[in-house]
Amino acid sequence: MSDRPDLVTRRELLAAGLTVAGGALLVPSLVRQLSALQPPGAANARDVLIRNARAFDAEAPIAALADFRTAIAHHYVRSHFGPPARLPRTWTLTIDGGVQRAVTLTLDEIRRMPGAVTRPVTLECAGNGRGLFGLPKTSGIQWGYGAVSTATWTGVPLAAILERAGLRPDARHLWMEGLDRAPAGSVPKFLRSIPREVGLDGAFVAYAMNDGPIPLHNGGPLRLLVPGWYGMASTKWLTHVHAMPVESDNFYMKNGYRYADGRGVTALRPKSVVASPLEGARVRAGRVTMRGQAWSGSGSGGIRGVDVSADGGRTWRAARLLGTEQPGAWRSWEADVDVTAGDATLMARATDASGATQPMQPEVNPGGFANNVVHRVTIHVA
Repeated sequence: MSDRPDLVTRRELLAAGLTVAGGALLVPSLVRQLSALQPPGAANARDVLIRNARAFDAEAPIAALADFRTAIAHHYVRSHFGPPARLPRTWTLTIDGGVQRAVTLTLDEIRRMPGAVTRPVTLECAGNGRGLFGLPKTSGIQWGYGAVSTATWTGVPLAAILERAGLRPDARHLWMEGLDRAPAGSVPKFLRSIPREVGLDGAFVAYAMNDGPIPLHNGGPLRLLVPGWYGMASTKWLTHVHAMPVESDNFYMKNGYRYADGRGVTALRPKSVVASPLEGARVRAGRVTMRGQAWSGSGSGGIRGVDVSADGGRTWRAARLLGTEQPGAWRSWEADVDVTAGDATLMARATDASGATQPMQPEVNPGGFANNVVHRVTIHVA
């Protein structure tokens, strides 16, 4: 066991999970909170594309994005330092700073709060598509198209938790702190903040993912969800919300995640992915059904339409939008196109309700952020 009675290591946690599977409770309070903590390993590695094994950064296989809800085994995973090495036996969330009274809630207390919400949320890494930019030098993960996924999350609105603490008028920003730590002392802690209005309008603290506990690598047992913003705003392993008068001066706010002109990377840009047919697929000449997802960010009003091309962009036609618009979640689409013998380049281009549309050429920036260029898929037609 660990040398501190209030902490448990990941190794002990994994052992506890295996013991639970055998019928005994080695660490009862923790097992009740986290029942799906085994990190993605040999059983899941074939299902995702691993970009960084050390912290386990992995993207979803494109085929898995054909479904509206992404299975946990296929959901992309990203963190700067990996999951916390040591976990508290009782998980708590503390609200402090610019509040009338500091409040600390246990995970069980949060689960019992009224007004819980269950909703799909599309999370996309800000660097999704960075590897397609062809940048000569960048320190970020070289993602392809799959650092995006949609899961069904259950939790409590952040506004309800802040109400218990009594948020003061001068608390204009909310600093989110997770339990993860850098492996070396000289590396700054990863900390993000969001504006007060964003925290009070749609953000929520989640404790369940796809109808079960949130796995450790996906930010469990407790994480923030900020629908419509890039994934780094949705702090994993959430332990503290500090109400502050100004934006965080943490390195990953002040220096990281910024465009070349200094603007912060915040809301998702309109984007779509072709999930079927896959790159390099062999199909028969005639009618082919294209399928995929399209999404956009906070304030965009959702997806207005998706246009597809089967001839490399020379001609376009409207795809069918499936289901209903759900704020913060992508929209499934499909389209029937005709292809003839030879190679065919399929493309999809999303437009949101604000009129913003995907560019035909990538809008390169030094950090490799927010690449929403039109997705091209080449298939072989016989």
